[in-house]
Amino acid sequence: MTFARRQKGMTLPEVLIALMVFAAIATASVYALRLGVDSRDQLARVDEELKSFQIARTLIKEDMAQVAPRRVRNEFGDMEETVFRGNLESFGARREDDERLLAAFVRGGAINPDAVAPRSTLQFVEYVYRNGALIRRSRAYLDEAENSDAVERILFDGLVDARAEFLLRENRGDLEWADIWPVGGAGQPPKAVSITLERENAGPLRQLFWIGAVGGAGA
Repeated sequence: MTFARRQKGMTLPEVLIALMVFAAIATASVYALRLGVDSRDQLARVDEELKSFQIARTLIKEDMAQVAPRRVRNEFGDMEETVFRGNLESFGARREDDERLLAAFVRGGAINPDAVAPRSTLQFVEYVYRNGALIRRSRAYLDEAENSDAVERILFDGLVDARAEFLLRENRGDLEWADIWPVGGAGQPPKAVSITLERENAGPLRQLFWIGAVGGAGA
């Protein structure tokens, strides 16, 4: 005599509990995946910002280390009074109304392979702050002319402010800084330049760059 086995399925409460467990696992998996993606994107942004910072810092360091004692003429043909200007008013055809000049000088070591271009290895460089950005502006020909070309490069953007200070002297281990340059008729560049960047949602970032043969390395 045979007996038919009764098939027993899942009850409705059991199905609901299984669905709840599956939904909880799926939600946790999606959240973990999202965290991983966000972390990866954040690390990529930080890495890109760090690379941009290192490139900009190296460029400023090289500029400051190769400051040359050479005066230039402005667009009106007048000779500038000093070889280095810092935080002074600047006028000219390329000056924007909302920009602030942080430093202007001539540097050496500009690449001119095989002397192809009709210019020297000197280069005029300006650092300006405009519209929340620290900008490097350069021209291959030292004396400013109406048709001379200038190249601008944004080094840092998204800033609240940027300011420069100039090392006047070292007195018993303390550094004395000036807000403008030249000071007291000084005809030579400062010993060092300090650039401070004010950033949103972050503390100020201050970098020290030595001028010329004094050191040539940023702190």
